[in-house]
Amino acid sequence: MSIKKSILIISYSNLKNDPRVFRQIINLNKVGYQITAIGFSNPQVQGVNFIGVDKKESLLKKILFGVYLLLGFYEKYYWSQKKIKQSIEKVKGLEFDLIFANDLDTLPLAFKLKSELNCKILFDAHEYSPREHEDRLIWNLLFKKYTHNILQNYKKYIDFMFTVCKGIADEYKKNYNLSPLVVTNATEYHEISPTIPKLKKIRMIHHGGSMKSRKIENMIMMMDEIDERYSLDLMLVNTDKTYHNYLIKLTNRRKNVTIIPPVEMHNIVNFISKYDIGLYILEPTNFNNGMALPNKIFEFIQARLAIAIGPSPEMKSLVEEYNLGVVSADFDSKGLAISLNNLTHQNIIDFKKNSDEIAKKVNSEENVKIILKTVHQLIGNPVC
Repeated sequence: MSIKKSILIISYSNLKNDPRVFRQIINLNKVGYQITAIGFSNPQVQGVNFIGVDKKESLLKKILFGVYLLLGFYEKYYWSQKKIKQSIEKVKGLEFDLIFANDLDTLPLAFKLKSELNCKILFDAHEYSPREHEDRLIWNLLFKKYTHNILQNYKKYIDFMFTVCKGIADEYKKNYNLSPLVVTNATEYHEISPTIPKLKKIRMIHHGGSMKSRKIENMIMMMDEIDERYSLDLMLVNTDKTYHNYLIKLTNRRKNVTIIPPVEMHNIVNFISKYDIGLYILEPTNFNNGMALPNKIFEFIQARLAIAIGPSPEMKSLVEEYNLGVVSADFDSKGLAISLNNLTHQNIIDFKKNSDEIAKKVNSEENVKIILKTVHQLIGNPVC
């Protein structure tokens, strides 16, 4: 009798709206592995067993957790979290051949299950956890030493590791002697033809979360320096209510900037394909922002857009390699405004054509091959 190899994918995120983790789930499920996924929301993939956990903690618990972290009781903090306790309870009696652990907060749990089940750990670090929110005082106070401690103590149990770009992979190698393989955040290939921009109406789009560390106001301020051809739509997920309201106030003062409602994750590429330029100025407020190579850059490409960015090294390398758009000399929004003002109508058409030409190359297909090959090497074929 044939038996399906079983994989537990853990990500403390909303699985349906987490593009990177969703691709893991859907592609491993598609080739025949039996998938169980732990997270905050159901990915709604047929055949996938979902285990939901709760991320909410009481105020008293949060205060207690702060004390644990300040005193260096890192293990006590970790194992006291509701999501960890629920995860342990809900997987009792289940067996897995592989734990696919996403982000650092799943690694100790993955080790516990590995020791009990004698299975493998595939760790996707995503970004660089030890400097994740180094621009925030409270994070430095409570979590900086904690993240270092967890990674230092549990790295030896990792059987294989991924991260999102070379700059972050190099940092893990330099500081922790880990050698993650790069799996980018490239999205699926979309069969889309580039639209022709109107001569005097160039539409720009930025999409993502309203996160203060991303300084979205820089892109809004840039619109004060740009010529009358351009307009900007901000398709924002309200992840920080206070900051989101601040951005609304800024856009209300300007005629050429609008905040629009977000669309479902799976509809992003098709929706933004009606625009001309994908815009992203991401000031390096922390290490991960400095090394960012986010989903949205790949979504811009699949939507066949020209791209306008600040000089973030990983994004800059991609844009310049394929001549996809303009990169400002610094993170001053005025610099990018000058670059955009100097663009001709034909420049934008050519950039969009270049996006079209590389869309078949720069997509998730190669990443899926890497993931499937790695999983196969760790645990073998989906069915044994």
